[in-house]
Amino acid sequence: MSRLATLLDLPRYDAIGLRDPQQEVEVWLRGLNEPINVTRNNVVAALRPLTIGIMFPRHDALPPGKTLQLAVHQRGGSKGLLGVIHLRPARGLPLPSHQFCLFEIAGCENYCVSALGLRLYYLRERWRAEIRKRKNPYNFQMTRADLRASYVFYVCPRPVVLVSVEHEQSSNIFPMDLIGPTDSPWFSMALRTTSPAVRLMQQSRRMALASIPFTYKAIAYELAKHHKQASIDWSTLPFSTMPSPLFGLRVPEAALRVREVRVQEVHEIGSHTLFLTSVERETAGADGRQLFHSFRRPRTEP
Repeated sequence: MSRLATLLDLPRYDAIGLRDPQQEVEVWLRGLNEPINVTRNNVVAALRPLTIGIMFPRHDALPPGKTLQLAVHQRGGSKGLLGVIHLRPARGLPLPSHQFCLFEIAGCENYCVSALGLRLYYLRERWRAEIRKRKNPYNFQMTRADLRASYVFYVCPRPVVLVSVEHEQSSNIFPMDLIGPTDSPWFSMALRTTSPAVRLMQQSRRMALASIPFTYKAIAYELAKHHKQASIDWSTLPFSTMPSPLFGLRVPEAALRVREVRVQEVHEIGSHTLFLTSVERETAGADGRQLFHSFRRPRTEP
């Protein structure tokens, strides 16, 4: 971030290093009888339209047509309000003992940065989006309202993992951050439906999710190109791998944690395919700061 951007108090969407689970912010669901802490129970199910999923017990009925609020607060101290996303119920996915409720966006407010800094950031991002659109008019685009709500969503840092998957002669490893626990046995993963990796995940129905050190930032971004490939040459990877304990899938030796998950349900939600999985085994590795994505002002960066 340039010194000028810092002086202007421009926020940034960027990678940071934190220990997992993050302890910086809390996320609360408001609008029901009592506020509910959903810090580890709010995930993105699709980006177009932006769709957020929250898990509820099966017997909990949500009031029809009621708009709820996802409120992001600073953890500790004054618990200052950093942002709000207004949620409009879209649909529910019934599960054994639970229901995964999906919400689209009815509006948002972002309080993590000054109003002037936020306006300048929006102008800069609109300019960048226009450049990308001229270079590739078919590039994936979110609506302006959904994009702004996504910034609020990422005020809560979101972990980045490398996903390993194999089926018959095809295999792949690629980064994902549209993932998360749901305060239940279910673990959510969402990937753009146009990615060839979606078919591989559907066929295999088992994956290994490796939490990676912050120092793997450049590697993770380079591996994003694998989203467009049906299979990869593992010998070209810039790191050593080891087999995961349960499924034997190749994961980075430097992984901080490995979750091995099994696909239980698959749903197409807007632009993305949603995988609801069960965690079959979780193995801790080395200690360290993990790669996260976050939307924040420059001076609050660790």
